[in-house]
Amino acid sequence: MFFDPLQKPIEYLKKLNQKKANLFKTELNIYTYEDLLFFYPKGYIHLLTLKNISELSNNNNNNFVRILGKITNIEEIKNKKRKILVARLEDQTGFIELVWFKKIHFFKNVKKNILIIVYGKVKYFRQKIQIIHPIIHTHTNIKKFQSSKKIFSIYPIYSIPNNLKKKGINNLLMINLLKNIIEEIKNDIKEFFFEDFLEKKLMSRKKSLIQIHFPESLDYLLQAQYSLKFEELFLLQLFLLSKRKNAKSNQFSKLGKNFHNFYKNYLPFTLTEEQKKVFKEIWNDLKKPIQMNRLLQGEVGCGKTIIAILSMLIASDNGFQSCLMAPTEVLAIQHYYSIKKMFSEIGIKIALLTSSTSNSERKYLYHEIFMGTISIVIGTHTLIQDKVRFKNLGLAIIDEEQRFGVIQRTKVWKKNNKYPHILIMTATPIPRTLAKIIYHDLNISIIRESPLGRKPVKTIHFWNKNRDQAFDIVKNQILKGRQIYIVYPTINTSYKNRNISLMKGYKEIKEKFKDLKIGILHGAMNCKEKNLQMNQFICGKTQILITTTVIEVGVDVPNATVILIENADCFGLSQLHQLRGRVGRGIYQSYCILITTNNKKMNTEGYQRIKKMSETNEGLRIAKEDLKLRGSGDLIGTKQSGKSYFRMVNLIKDYKLVRDVFPVVKNFFIKNPNFFKNRKDIFYKYLNLNKKSNK
Repeated sequence: MFFDPLQKPIEYLKKLNQKKANLFKTELNIYTYEDLLFFYPKGYIHLLTLKNISELSNNNNNNFVRILGKITNIEEIKNKKRKILVARLEDQTGFIELVWFKKIHFFKNVKKNILIIVYGKVKYFRQKIQIIHPIIHTHTNIKKFQSSKKIFSIYPIYSIPNNLKKKGINNLLMINLLKNIIEEIKNDIKEFFFEDFLEKKLMSRKKSLIQIHFPESLDYLLQAQYSLKFEELFLLQLFLLSKRKNAKSNQFSKLGKNFHNFYKNYLPFTLTEEQKKVFKEIWNDLKKPIQMNRLLQGEVGCGKTIIAILSMLIASDNGFQSCLMAPTEVLAIQHYYSIKKMFSEIGIKIALLTSSTSNSERKYLYHEIFMGTISIVIGTHTLIQDKVRFKNLGLAIIDEEQRFGVIQRTKVWKKNNKYPHILIMTATPIPRTLAKIIYHDLNISIIRESPLGRKPVKTIHFWNKNRDQAFDIVKNQILKGRQIYIVYPTINTSYKNRNISLMKGYKEIKEKFKDLKIGILHGAMNCKEKNLQMNQFICGKTQILITTTVIEVGVDVPNATVILIENADCFGLSQLHQLRGRVGRGIYQSYCILITTNNKKMNTEGYQRIKKMSETNEGLRIAKEDLKLRGSGDLIGTKQSGKSYFRMVNLIKDYKLVRDVFPVVKNFFIKNPNFFKNRKDIFYKYLNLNKKSNK
C-alpha cells in the first residue's frame, strides 16, 4: 500500500489510537513514521551505575535512578477519585514502592519475582521512598540482563508539552512508539551519502537514527549526534551553494569616469585603510556574473555610507541603476541631500521617493525610473511597491537592514530580470543575517575603525529604585550644555503593566525640568510634526527629546551625550545597541543609561540583554549574543529569529563543525554541480520546506 514505509501515517503505528494520533499531528507536527523518527530526544539521563535500594533516602528526592530488582507484591488500591496501583520492588538491600496513578494497562505484562530494571525519579512521601510511573524493562534470564545493562544505561528524554502529558502522551509512550517504529522500518532507512563519500568518522544513517534514540554507550551517542549534524549542515550548505550558483547578475567591468572624477576631486575625506580594503572586497564581487550578497558591518559613524556611494558610482559607470532603501523617512531624506550635494558637480540624476512624495511627483518619478533616466533612487519602503519598476537595476543597497522584514528586502531585488547585486549595511546584524554569514550564504566586510576623536559610550544600568542617580547624570550633562534623549517603549499604554509610557513620562520630565525646553517625538505624529520636533533638537532649541524608537536610526546630533532608556529590558539587543548609537557622535564623553524594574519582574533573557549591553560596545558581539538568545530564524524562509528548522545543529555550540563541513560541501559541489537539481525532493523534504513543517 505504501511505497515508502517511512511515509506511513502515524495512526498505523501499534499502541497509538486515532485520538492520540490526532494530538501528535496538531500539537507536535508529527504526521508520519519519518516525522516521529526525526523527533529527537531533547536530552538524556546517564544512568551508568545501578543503585542499591539501601542507598536511596530523602536526599535523593527528584533524582533519576536505575535499580535492578524483583517485584514481590502488587496491590490495587481504590479511592473515590481513581485507582492506584502499588508494587513492592526489592533487591538484596531493601525495598521501595512503585506507584501508578493512571494508565495501569502499561503494567499488565510485569509479573512477580522476575528480574527487572526500573528507571524513574525518586520521590520521598510520608516516610516512604517511591518511584512514580517508572520505566520497566523485563528480563527472564541473566544473559539477557547482561546485554541490557549496556543498552539501557542512557535514558532518552523527549520534549512533550504538559497539556499532552495530561492526555497520556508521556515519555514512556514516546519510547515505546519509537521502539516499534525502529523495529518495523529499520531496514527501510536509506543512506543519503554515496558509499564512497561516507567518511569513516560518520556513522551510517540507519545506525545514527537508532543510536540517537537508544544509545548503547556515550561514544555511540556522540558519534550519532555528530553524523546527523554533519548531514543537516551538508544538506543546507549544498542547498545554499546551488541557490547561489543560479543567482545570475550583471558584471560591472569597469571603474568609469564618474567614479574617477568623484574619487579624485569630490571625495569629502580620505578613506581609511579598512574602508579601502572593504571597497576592494565589494569591487571584486561586482566584477563577477554571480549576484553579490554582502553585509557591510561597522559601528555608527565608521563610514559605511561612503562605501555605498562609491559602489553606486560603479553601477552608474557600467550603465545600471542603483537604489538605496532606508527604514525611515528621516534617514532617507538625510541620505538624499547628503549624496545629492556630493554629486552636484558630476551630473548623476538622483531621486527621493517616500510616502510623503506627492502624487504628481510620484507619477513623474515612476516614469523616469522605468525609462532609466534616473540613475540612483533613494527611498523608504515605498521602493518595494509594484508601481516602482526599474529599467536596469544593477545594485540594491539596504541601510539598517535590521529594520526591514525578509519579504520587504527580497522584494527590492526581484525588480529585475537578473538579480541585482546586494549590499546590506548595519551596525548590528539580525540573528538570521548573522546565521547566513556563518553558513557561508552571505559574505561580510567589516569596518572596525571609529572616527578620530570619538570616545566609547559608557553604558550604565540602574534599577528603578535608583533612578534619581540616573537623573543626576542627566542634570550634570545639561549644565555642561549637552542634550538628552529619553526613550520609552510605548506611547500611551503600559507594557506588561510595569512601565512608564511616553505620555506619562513626558509629564514627569516637564515637572522635573521646568526651566528647560522639552520636545516630544513618536510614530503617531505626522511627518510635518516629526520634522519640526527633530529639527528643533538638531538646532539645539530643545535640551531634552522625549521619544520612542523612531530615533533608532538616522539621527545625528553630536551635542547629544545621554540616551536614557526607560524599561530597557523591553527592547531587543540590536535595538538597544542602535539606540546607544544616537550618542557618542561628537567629541564629548557620552552615556547610555538603562533603567529597569526590580529584578523579580525581569526575566532571565531580559537580564542577559542588559548585562551584555553593559559589557560591550561592539555591534558584532552584540549580534552574536542576540543570535544566542533569539535563535537563527529560517535561512530559507522568512523568520528573522527564533527556532530554525534544524533538528540537531546549534549554531553557537556547533560553530566549529559548520566551518569543518563547508570545504567538504564545496568540494562535493564542484564534482557534482547538478546534484541538487536532480535530487530536489531530498532537500525540500529534509529541510522542512513543506507547509506542514512550517505550520
